[in-house]
Amino acid sequence: MVSRVLALLGLLLVSVPAAAAVLAIVVDDLQVEMGKYLDVRIVYDGESTAGSADLRQWADDFFIDRRDTASESLVSGEVRTTQHVRLYPRDVGDKVLERIALGGAVAGPLRVDVIPTVRDGIDGTPRWLPVPQQVWQGQSFEVGVELAMLHPSNHIAVEEAEFTGFDVQALAREHIAGASGGQVRLRWRLTAREKGSHRIVLPAIEQRGRGRWRFYLGPRLVRVLPLPSYLPPSVPVGEVSLHAETIEVADAPYWQVSVVNRGQLPESVFGMRSALASAAGSSVEAVSVSQVEVDAAEGRSLQRYRVAMPTWLVGWGDGPQVGLRYFDTTQGRLISLQAALPRLWRMPLPFVYALITIGGVMLVAVTVVLHRAIRRWLSVRRFRQSLHCAGDAHALRQLLLGSGGHVSLSAWAAAQPNGDAAGLAQRLNAACFSSRAPQDVAALRQALGHVRHV
Repeated sequence: MVSRVLALLGLLLVSVPAAAAVLAIVVDDLQVEMGKYLDVRIVYDGESTAGSADLRQWADDFFIDRRDTASESLVSGEVRTTQHVRLYPRDVGDKVLERIALGGAVAGPLRVDVIPTVRDGIDGTPRWLPVPQQVWQGQSFEVGVELAMLHPSNHIAVEEAEFTGFDVQALAREHIAGASGGQVRLRWRLTAREKGSHRIVLPAIEQRGRGRWRFYLGPRLVRVLPLPSYLPPSVPVGEVSLHAETIEVADAPYWQVSVVNRGQLPESVFGMRSALASAAGSSVEAVSVSQVEVDAAEGRSLQRYRVAMPTWLVGWGDGPQVGLRYFDTTQGRLISLQAALPRLWRMPLPFVYALITIGGVMLVAVTVVLHRAIRRWLSVRRFRQSLHCAGDAHALRQLLLGSGGHVSLSAWAAAQPNGDAAGLAQRLNAACFSSRAPQDVAALRQALGHVRHV
C-alpha cells in the first residue's frame, strides 16, 4: 500500500508535462543504505513509444544498473513506457537525482538520503585508501579499499579490475583482526602508461553471508604527468638502487649487479650491459641478463646482470665503477647511480706459479740473512759478557784470540772493521809481555767494548 502511495506521489509531484507527454520518476523509498540499491521506475506517457532516458547526470552519485523496459497501450490511446533501473549509491550523504528529459517531457529532481552500512554497531561501508593526486608515466602506485566484515561468516567477492590507461597487478588480500569478522583490505598496484587525467574506478565489491551488499564506490581522479621526451623507454622510472657482488658460477668468479626498483623495470636497463662489459673488458653479448622478478608484496622489481671477471685484476683500491640513470619520481628528474664492483686478485695460473717460486726463493734468502744476523748478535752479546768477566790483560788476550780462532792479536786486529783495533792490539800485547807497560785492565776493557767486534 505504501509503495502505491509513493508511486502516485511521484507521478503527481515530480512530473513536468511537455505538450501531451508526461514523464515521472517513481521510487519506493527516498532513503537507501550503502551496498543496497534504489529501485527506480522511469514512466513516460506519450503518443508513441519513447527510447531510453539519458541518465548520465546520475552516474557521479550512483552506479546505474539498467534492468528492463516495458511498453503498454493506454485507454486514451497513448503509449506508456516504463524503464526499470537500480541505482547503487557511490557515497554516503544527501544526493540528488537531477532532472531528466525524454520525448519532450521533463521529470525531477528528487533528493535521496544515502546512509552508511551499519549492523550491530559495525560500519561496513568501504573506505578508499589514500590515492596520489598525480604520478609520472611509468610510475607504480597502489590503490585499494578497506571494509569491515559485518559478520564472521561473511566473505568478500570482487569483480575483475580494469583500470584504463594503467597496467594492473592484483595484490594479496589482507585480513585485519578486529570486532566481528575484522576488516578486509583489497589492493591493486597500478603502473601509469597514458598521460592525462584518469578516473580510477574500483570494481564492484560484494559482501555476502548474513545479508548481501554490493558496493560501487565513487571514482578518484589521478593526473599522469608525461615523462621528458628525451628519455628512452629503457630508463627505469621510480626509486632505483644498485647492489654489486662477486659470485661463483661453475667454479669461476663472476661480477653480478642487481638492479632494484620500487615499480617496474624494462627488459634491459639502459646502459647497464655496456657498462658491465666495459668494466670486465668483454663484449656486450658476454653479459647475461635475468628475467625481471617481481615481489608483489613489497612492490619491487629485481633484475640481475652477470659477467665473468677479467683474467687480470688487482685486488686493492676501488673497483671498476658501473652506473645507470633513472627517472626519480620523488624529485621529478633524471638521477645517476654508481656502484663499485668488488676487487679480487686475478691472474693466469703460470704467472701465479712464477710468483710463488719467486716468493719461496725470497723467503729462503730472508731466512738465511735473518739467521746470520741472529747468530752475529748472539756472538757479540757473548763477547761483551766475557769481556766484562776478564780479570787481567792475559784473559783479555785469550778472549780476543778465541773469539774468532785467531793465531795472534795482529790477525784479530786485521779482521776487525774498526781502525782502532790495531792500536788496541799493540796496547794489549805490551800489557801482557812488557814489564814497563802499565796493565790498566779497566781502560782496555772499555776500549775493546767500543770496537766493532767480528
